[in-house]
Amino acid sequence: MESDEINRLREVLKNRNCTVEKHSSVMEITFFKSEDADWFEKVFEDYQQESAVSCLMSMRPPGENARHKFVFNVKDLEKFIELLEQS
Repeated sequence: MESDEINRLREVLKNRNCTVEKHSSVMEITFFKSEDADWFEKVFEDYQQESAVSCLMSMRPPGENARHKFVFNVKDLEKFIELLEQS
């Protein structure tokens, strides 16, 4: 069963054309458009400073149909969601 926080995160990102998966304390978000991935990568730095997330690993292969995957540690999922809602 999905947690309410994960469902809320998916709702916040619904216009960004992505998938969201949570594995223990590690979150994986895959974007299908480079514009959405660019947005996420840019705002992630602020979220690290807010201590909501850390340790971003990005996999952004070149190509028109590439999927842009980000894997990172979640320190405070609630705070991360709040920050995304403000973006």
